[in-house]
Amino acid sequence: MKFNLLFFVRLLLRHIALLLLVPVVLASLVFYLTQDQPKVFNSKARVYTGIASGSTIELDNTKLDFRATNTAYDNLLNLIKARTTIETVGLKLFAQHMSLDSADTKIISREKYDALMEIVPDEVKSLAVKGDIGATYKNFEQLKESDHTNFIYELINLEHPDYSIEKIVGRIGVRRILSSDFVDIEFESEDPAICQNTLLILSEVFVKLNADIKVNQSDAVVKYFEGQLNTSTKQLRSAEDELLDFNRTHNIINYYEQTKHIASEKEHFELEYQKVHIKHFAAKAVLKTLESKLKTHEKKRLSSEEIVDIRNELADVNFEISMKTLGIESDSLKQIQNAKDVITLEKRAFDLKTSLSQQVDLLYSTDYDEKTLASTNILADWLENTILFEGTKAQLKVMNEKRLEFQKLYQVFSPLGATMKRLERKIDIAEREYLSLLHSLGLAKLRQQNVELKSNLKLIEVPFFPISPKPSKRKILIAVAGIAGFILVAFTILILEFLDGNINTAPRAEDKIGLKVSSIFPVINTKSKKIDFDYLTNKAVNAISRNIILNQFKKEKGDDPVVNMFFSTQDMEGKTFICQHLITKLCELEYKTLHVTYDEFDLGIGGSYYQKLVYPISDQLYKISKVEEFDGQDVVEDFTYFDFIILELPSIIKNPFPVKLAATMDFTFLITRANRAWSEADKNALALFNEATTGPEPSVILNGVKVQEMETVVGDLPKKRSLIRRWIKQVVQFRFFTKKSVA
Repeated sequence: MKFNLLFFVRLLLRHIALLLLVPVVLASLVFYLTQDQPKVFNSKARVYTGIASGSTIELDNTKLDFRATNTAYDNLLNLIKARTTIETVGLKLFAQHMSLDSADTKIISREKYDALMEIVPDEVKSLAVKGDIGATYKNFEQLKESDHTNFIYELINLEHPDYSIEKIVGRIGVRRILSSDFVDIEFESEDPAICQNTLLILSEVFVKLNADIKVNQSDAVVKYFEGQLNTSTKQLRSAEDELLDFNRTHNIINYYEQTKHIASEKEHFELEYQKVHIKHFAAKAVLKTLESKLKTHEKKRLSSEEIVDIRNELADVNFEISMKTLGIESDSLKQIQNAKDVITLEKRAFDLKTSLSQQVDLLYSTDYDEKTLASTNILADWLENTILFEGTKAQLKVMNEKRLEFQKLYQVFSPLGATMKRLERKIDIAEREYLSLLHSLGLAKLRQQNVELKSNLKLIEVPFFPISPKPSKRKILIAVAGIAGFILVAFTILILEFLDGNINTAPRAEDKIGLKVSSIFPVINTKSKKIDFDYLTNKAVNAISRNIILNQFKKEKGDDPVVNMFFSTQDMEGKTFICQHLITKLCELEYKTLHVTYDEFDLGIGGSYYQKLVYPISDQLYKISKVEEFDGQDVVEDFTYFDFIILELPSIIKNPFPVKLAATMDFTFLITRANRAWSEADKNALALFNEATTGPEPSVILNGVKVQEMETVVGDLPKKRSLIRRWIKQVVQFRFFTKKSVA
C-alpha cells in the first residue's frame, strides 16, 4: 500500500457517507442556533495623533526614530483598551442613560432603556440627577468606590453587554492605518445609539488621559529642574557673598592687579635701595679718607656745635623728605599733601646746605690764608660728601622701614591668594552647576511644550450614527461549520487509518508475521456491481494455483503427489474458502487433487479429478506422521494416484496438529485474514509450530485484503469508470502522459 494521493482519495471515498453527514449536521445545527442572531451595528472614529510626522518645537531633532514611534503607538493603543479607560467609559455611558427621563433614540433605544430600568435598583435610581450627566457620574463613582458588592461595581466588572469592561473591550477594534498618523477606533453594538455614544465617550476619555499622562510627566521634570535651579542659585549667591565679604575684610579691590603692583613696586624699591646703599657707603668711605688727611685741630673745628647742629637738622630734613617721597600711600589727598611738604622740606634742606657751606667757609677763611689752598679743596670735598652721606643715611633708614612694610604686605597677601583661589573655585563650580541646570530646565520646558503639542490628539472623524447593521456572518458560520465537520471527520479517518493495527497489506504481513507472503486474496462484496469480483477471484486463485503448480516441479520425487498443508493460527481465517477455489482451479486444469480436511462442508466440486477425505479432530493428530494415516477407513485406494494433496488443518492455537507430518510436507501455507491484528498469541503459536516442525518454512496467503490491494497483482481494477473518473484518476496519480499502447 502506497501512501499517495490516490490512496487518500480512496480512503475518504470509503467513508463518503460519514464525510457528508457530519458537515451537514453541523451546518444545520449552526443554522438553527443562529436564526435569532441579533443585528449588530458598527461605527468608527478616526484620530489624528501626529506622532510620526507631527510638528515639533525641537527644530534640531529632525531624525525619525521608528522604534520610538512604534512604541508611542503601542502605548496609545494599549491606553485605549486599558481597564481604567474602559471602566470610565462604561460608567459614563451608564450615567448618561440614567440621567434621561425617558428613552431617547439618539442615546439609547426604548427596548434597551426599559430593560435597564428593570434591573437597576431604586437606591441607584435615586442617585441619578436627571439632565445632569456630570453630577450623576460623580454620584455613581462614589457608590462604586464605596465597596465591592454594590450594583454599579458588579455592573462594570461582570458581564453586562453594554457597560461591563470585558464586553466593551471585546467589541472595540483599534488599528493604525498603515504607517500614517491616523488611528481608527471601531465599536459594535446591537443598539446604534449606544454604538455611537460609546465611541464618543471613549474618544473623549482616552484623549484626556493621554494628555494628562504626557503633561504630568513633563511637569514633573520641569518642577524638578526648577527646584534644583533654585538651590543652585542660593549656593552661587552664598559663594559670591562670601568672596565679597572676604574682599571687604581685607580691603581687596583687585587682588591680582594689587599683587602685581606690589611686586613691581618691590622690585623698583630694591633697585633704588641698592643705589642709595652704594652712594651711602661710598660717601662714608670718602669721608673717612678725607678726615684722615685733615689735621687734628681741623677735625675739632669741623666738630663744632654749629656745624653739628646743622648736620643733624639736615639729616632730619633728609629723613622727612625720604619718608614722604618713598611712602606707599593710596590716598590721593595724602599724596598731594606729601608733595607739598616735600617742596618745603627741599627748600629747608637747600638752606641748611647753604648754611653748612657758609659755616665751613667762614671757619677756614679766618684760620688759613691763601697758601692753604689744598686744605680748602679737601674741606669742600668733605662738605659735599657729608651732605651726600647724611642724605643717603636718611634714605637708608626710611628704606629699611619700607622693607619691613613690604614684608608685612607679602605676609598678608600670600595666604589671601590661596583663600581667594578657593573662593573663586567654589564660585566657578556653583556657576557651572547653575548654568547646567539652567540649560536642562530650558530643555525640559522645550520638551514640555513639545509634549503638549504632540499630546493634543484630534478627532478627525466623529463617530457616526449607524443606520444599517453589519452584514450577518451567519452564512460564513454555516460554511465554516460544514468545512470544519468535513475536516474533522477526514482527519479522524486518516488518524485511525495510520493507527490501525490490523495486517491489511502484504508488506505489513511480512513485517508483523516474519514470513514471506506468497499470495493475496480479496474480500468479496457481491453487492457491489462496479467491480468484477469474478475476475479478481480468478486472478487471485490463479496466483495461488500458480505457486502450487510451480512447487510441483521443485519436488525431487516425481511419482508421489505434492502435499500442500494449509493451516491457520485462529479459526475463521478462510482456509476452506481458499481451498475450495484452489481445488476447483486445479481440477479445471485436470490435476487430480485429494482434499484432506476436518470440515464436512460440501464444497460442491464433482468429477473424477477430485476426492475428499474427512478426518476427525482429536489428540491423535500429534501422532500422525503420514498422510495415509488420515484415512482410517480406507476410503482412498491409492494415494499415488493424485497429483496434489491439499491438507487442511484446524487452528493451531485451539487444536493439536501433526508435528511429525509437518516435517514431511512439501509446502506449507499459513492462511490469515488481513482485517485483524497479529497478536502475541499468534506469534507464540507460530513460533511453537516452527520450533516443533522441521519442514519447509511456511509462506503466507493473506485472505480478505481490500480490493485496492489487488492492484499490486492485476494492475488497474476491472471497474466501470466514466471518462471523467478515468481522467481524475490519472490526475490524482500524476499520470498525464500514460498511453494504453505503444503507438
